[in-house]
Amino acid sequence: MTGGQTDIAADQPALPRPVGYEDERLTGAELRRLTARVRAHNLPAEAGRVAMDVGEVVVSLALVALYVWGFGAPVREVLESDATGFGLGPGLVQALVLALAAIAGTVLALRLGPAGLPAAGVRWWVPTPADRAGLTSPSVVRTVLIGVGAGLVVGGLPAAFVGVGLAGILVDAALGGALGLLVVAGTGVLQVTGAASGSVPGRVLNLLLAAVPLAGLGVALWAPGWTAWAVPWPVPTGLVVAGGAALAFWATRLHRLRAGELRDRASAAMQVSAALLSLDSGGMSRALGAGRTASRVLPSLPGTARGPAGALLAADATLLARSPSALAGLVALAATGAFLVQVPALAGGIGLWAVLALAGYAGAIAGAVGPRSAGENPRLDSLVPLGARATRAVRTAWPVLTSAVVLLAVAAAVGGGPWLLLGGLSAVVLGAAAVRTAYRGPVPWDVPMIATPAGGVPTGLVLHQLKGLDLAVLGTLPLAWVVVSGTVLPSMIALQAAFAVGAVLWAVHVKRTD
Repeated sequence: MTGGQTDIAADQPALPRPVGYEDERLTGAELRRLTARVRAHNLPAEAGRVAMDVGEVVVSLALVALYVWGFGAPVREVLESDATGFGLGPGLVQALVLALAAIAGTVLALRLGPAGLPAAGVRWWVPTPADRAGLTSPSVVRTVLIGVGAGLVVGGLPAAFVGVGLAGILVDAALGGALGLLVVAGTGVLQVTGAASGSVPGRVLNLLLAAVPLAGLGVALWAPGWTAWAVPWPVPTGLVVAGGAALAFWATRLHRLRAGELRDRASAAMQVSAALLSLDSGGMSRALGAGRTASRVLPSLPGTARGPAGALLAADATLLARSPSALAGLVALAATGAFLVQVPALAGGIGLWAVLALAGYAGAIAGAVGPRSAGENPRLDSLVPLGARATRAVRTAWPVLTSAVVLLAVAAAVGGGPWLLLGGLSAVVLGAAAVRTAYRGPVPWDVPMIATPAGGVPTGLVLHQLKGLDLAVLGTLPLAWVVVSGTVLPSMIALQAAFAVGAVLWAVHVKRTD
């Protein structure tokens, strides 16, 4: 019986193996259209939704235009006032805004794209044999439109603020749009050639981030009378030609995009979206700042550690030295603070205090790399043989130093001042504020919201964002009194010293838990 069945099975012809045909495979564009049809079937469009969305965009643009028109006159008055004989030229403001916007756009494009897929697309589309060019082409169009649109705004807005005529505003807006096209397309070329994943673009951007404010400060000191300008039309035309050539090169090589690169960009985009939705500045910096760090910077520094406190200081110093973006940001902050006080309204009085407090606090945040790492991963502090309060107190050393560097740069820009001693004590306050910010923990979403005519206000989020900034403002009130009055009293020095001690005690306070 068994032998007969075997003979019958042997006589039957073998079934052909399934073979895929190239003509039956879905291309990237077909796969996207099929997915869009399924989504449209599951989520049918509501009548009038498109009209409502267009109306919201139009109203928002109209409000922005009205705000720009309303704020333009005060800004021009501040820039044109010359009470100290030492104002800033509007042309310098235009150039700095355009240069810094180009750097920021390049950083965003390198980290988030410019060509990419959403997380679901990476999960479901990339493993298929569909072509990468068809899958990522919508992101290319979207990124180019965003870059050109942002460039138009960045180029035309400063020109409108400083009082350039309508023709000048149009040509400056065209310059910004052309520069945005060149930035996006150039970043796309780096992406498809594999250079975007290396360390060279990051190093160049860090150098530019530090060099542009320094160059602006130099121009403000030696050539402050740079008048408003409008570039000739051949300049944006040449940039458009260069951007178009880069765009063509980029579009013809989209098939070279690797799955790992698309996966990394989708993950970064998800983190940035979540951070924007929850207004989490720490999450935003983590998502955009992730990348390669210097692996061999000051290799002998860990050997200088003596005892637990020395080890902690050496570890934080090594982490800061291996963060090129933090060091470049520190230089940029020092130059920006010295640049801002060239505006007469910010060279004295309450304006000078605002620059000192905000620039010093930002400098302390830039130097608080170690405290931020410990705040994100509380287990790091448990590895140190010190108490929680002692650990946080030791970690305030480097933020205090970086804040003092920024305050010293601002003091040198305004010719020193009798408040310099108070500035050193204020650096202690600002360093403690940076540590308080680093250890603020997650957002307390369980706090009740406040009802306002504009909608609900998440109280927990507001309190979370103010942690650290509240200490920076309150702790520098003696400095504000001295800067505004112009008189340094021994009582104010003693009060600022007391505020510094209180700020450190407040920042290192740890709640006891069961």
